[in-house]
Amino acid sequence: MSNRKKTNSPNRHQARESAIETLYAWHSGGNDNADLPHLLSGRIQEEERGAQDETYLREMVYGITEQKDELDELIKPAVKRSLKSVANVELNVLRLAVWEMKNRLEIPYRVIINEALELTRAYADESARGFINGVLDKLAKSIRSAEMK
Repeated sequence: MSNRKKTNSPNRHQARESAIETLYAWHSGGNDNADLPHLLSGRIQEEERGAQDETYLREMVYGITEQKDELDELIKPAVKRSLKSVANVELNVLRLAVWEMKNRLEIPYRVIINEALELTRAYADESARGFINGVLDKLAKSIRSAEMK
């Protein structure tokens, strides 16, 4: 068996990057769901992300935007300040991670948190990583309590 990575399998990390960029633009544009098809189209056509899992990208973006209020209610208790004061990128990384914790039980919570920290490293400053890590650790204890035991 080869140790090489599969190159023909869809890449979920790239899809998560595209999702964060799409959600950032959606949030900045006033959360208008009518903008989503156009925003997604731009991310899907991104040359650097040709291997991304487009199906997963769409599932994430539409799932997160449809469940935004529910996700925010889950996030609020773990954040010691108003969500309005949380930077757009950080809030959308949290939404994406919480959506995955709730809806993609086949993905271990540690993988979800690691992916969120990678996204934070790429799109925010170093202090944001500590914030994201702390919030997601708290949330994993309630959302994935059975898995953490």
